[in-house]
Amino acid sequence: MKADNFLILGGDNRSLYLGEFLESKKLKVCYYAFNQADCFDSLTAAMNDATVVILPLPFTRDRLTINTPLFDEKVLICDVIALSTPDKLIFGGQLSKSFIEELSEKGVPYCDYLELNELAIYNSVPTAEGVLQVLIENLPITIHGMKCAVLGYGRTGKTLAKTLKALGADVTVFARKQSDFALIQNESLKHKEIHTLSHEQQNFDALINTVPKKVLGEKELSNLNPDCILVEIASAPFGIDFQAAKEKAFTVIKAGSLPGKVAPKSAGEIIGHSILPIIKARGLLT
Repeated sequence: MKADNFLILGGDNRSLYLGEFLESKKLKVCYYAFNQADCFDSLTAAMNDATVVILPLPFTRDRLTINTPLFDEKVLICDVIALSTPDKLIFGGQLSKSFIEELSEKGVPYCDYLELNELAIYNSVPTAEGVLQVLIENLPITIHGMKCAVLGYGRTGKTLAKTLKALGADVTVFARKQSDFALIQNESLKHKEIHTLSHEQQNFDALINTVPKKVLGEKELSNLNPDCILVEIASAPFGIDFQAAKEKAFTVIKAGSLPGKVAPKSAGEIIGHSILPIIKARGLLT
């Protein structure tokens, strides 16, 4: 089986740029769920014609319909499942457990590209640049010389801390693992154990969280200076207790999905670079 047709099914501008990237590789690409003339008229026709189906990131926002912000109609997830067959390869970002289970029951191969390590590494760059934009727009001071905390030292945290330091920020990284502390020291960055947030006074102009589980609750917030802005870039269930932060009058900025917002072309190309090796490994491309 060869990938005769790629279907871009829904999404924002990064999905359209993904399509352009695939077309630049001389691949046949079609579209559905966009308000443009060169799309299929129906989901059935689009799915029947496709070998590789690429759903957006996130693939849904309400658990019932595909995320289609550039389309006036709704596309039901159950309809996509019904039209998915074992001879197709389904890609998507943040695929739900129920969606994966139903595809598996039908023997349909799938891949959640948000779980790909290379995509996370590539995405860390536009994410870091997006954070810079958020800080510039919301702080009355320059990044150079500002005191900044980065919570977490995963792929995004590494790039973010390094980028902020390169611009002259006074960066402190909060982490848990001893191996992370060694890496942080190698970058000549300050570091603290993340649990110190709960029992030490902290003084920062901005705090950026990259940890996707609660690390900044009422106790930790009580140790922060009240004019510190909080930037949440982790995915759900998030690391900041938003209700506690609201009660303490902190400025909180939820800045998720930054690559698609600040650099949609780069974000689309990153998805393309990440999924093509998988398609080739399955023998769908020569």
